[in-house]
Amino acid sequence: MKRDHALRSQTGQALILLALAFIGLAAFAGLAIDAGILFSHIGHLRRAVDAASLAAAGQFREGRTAEELSNMALQVIELNGLNASSAIAKVCDRTTPGSPYDDETLCPGGTNPPPSPLPESYRKFVRVQAELPVNFAFLPIIGWSNVTIQANAISEAASVDIILAIDTSESMAYDGADEFMRDPDNCNPIDECQPFHEVRENAKLLVERTYFPYDRVGLVTFDREATLGLSLENGTNEADVISALDAMQVYKFPGCPGFPPDPRGCTSTNIADGLRLAGTEFCKDINGNSVCDANEMREEAVWIVVLLTDGAANAAIDDAAPFVDPDRWLCPLSGAEGQTWVQPFCRDDEFEVGEGKYGFDTEDAAEVMAQFVGCPNPDLPQPAGCPAAGGQGAVIFTIGLGDLVTENTTCDGAAYPGGCQPDAAERLLRFIAAIGDDGNPATDDCDGVGVGISCGNYYFAQEGFDLEAVFEAIASRIFTRITH
Repeated sequence: MKRDHALRSQTGQALILLALAFIGLAAFAGLAIDAGILFSHIGHLRRAVDAASLAAAGQFREGRTAEELSNMALQVIELNGLNASSAIAKVCDRTTPGSPYDDETLCPGGTNPPPSPLPESYRKFVRVQAELPVNFAFLPIIGWSNVTIQANAISEAASVDIILAIDTSESMAYDGADEFMRDPDNCNPIDECQPFHEVRENAKLLVERTYFPYDRVGLVTFDREATLGLSLENGTNEADVISALDAMQVYKFPGCPGFPPDPRGCTSTNIADGLRLAGTEFCKDINGNSVCDANEMREEAVWIVVLLTDGAANAAIDDAAPFVDPDRWLCPLSGAEGQTWVQPFCRDDEFEVGEGKYGFDTEDAAEVMAQFVGCPNPDLPQPAGCPAAGGQGAVIFTIGLGDLVTENTTCDGAAYPGGCQPDAAERLLRFIAAIGDDGNPATDDCDGVGVGISCGNYYFAQEGFDLEAVFEAIASRIFTRITH
């Protein structure tokens, strides 16, 4: 009897232990399931917030308000199957500091309004924050029914530094109604130099698409030499850039005592100097040395040069020569033996990459400066055709305007009985654009494309009125491009 009672007692204890073990196992299983639910929602919320911040940053480039960015973020989170009603996008709200959408930590200097002078440039940061309640399956048994999780992400839309490099040589007045209006002294005062007037007005289309002060626009003009019309540092608002464009005028050549026969210093399409000055605005000179304060170089920005000209390169400065006219002008002897200084002035009769039959000329100088601006920066491998020292890594768009780009047949018949390449200017502009597209001179989207047709980063405009579509196309490409 005692033995049977002992066995029954042990059996009862085992059932209790099994019940306790089952409860423990159920608790662990419930905890594992609820932990899985929690981590699944955390991962899902993080991915949704990341996607929302990228989408909001994309709209930032379109000039949306902070409230519109928040609505975009919420839509993306809902598209991810979440009801994160607390989602909000914040920026450095320049319009309404202290608003619900303002995050002063995203402002220059970490305060809004930022300190003056600015310690750094404005950047297109967007912070998206969201909360999400998570309901548990088993933990409510012990009174813990839900928890609220949070996530935030910061995305940045690329800021853009644009240099407009515009030809202001005398030929920019050649489309005038009559001989009187083709003289810069006559057409400049009344703003009727053509096609130059159309160049300036359509360049404003690009400026109007720029999101200041996050983006900056500088201006370089080139004729006999290049001139900085507006630095990037000062090109942080639309009004100043428009004023700089309005101040441009067609160059009036003062005369050239040495010509004929010596054209040195008498030609006025110095593409090389235009590219040089444009490239140095991003901070480094051709030797890789800094020419600006470190806080002025925006390595996080996309660097853009838009070069417009209506003719081939025919002027360049010889850096090795004394800075005294005419010795400093690069203009090798040209023409047949015994013939010098003949058309085309200061360059070969045909386009080639590198030195041609008369040595290093103005066209070659433009090619070198294109490599300086567009080849990858020195920290990256250099493709064939780029110097070992590298370049600035900027994106270059080129625009050829008018017949002199594609149909220039001006050539000394005695020196060049075979004639000149009529599209030498377009060939040079396409070469520059090929470098500026991806930093590689060998990859040219214009290979096999006929004369006078836009291709890759090169655009052709037959007349000044055609520039509206060209600048709109370039603006569209610039402001949807995040990296280079």
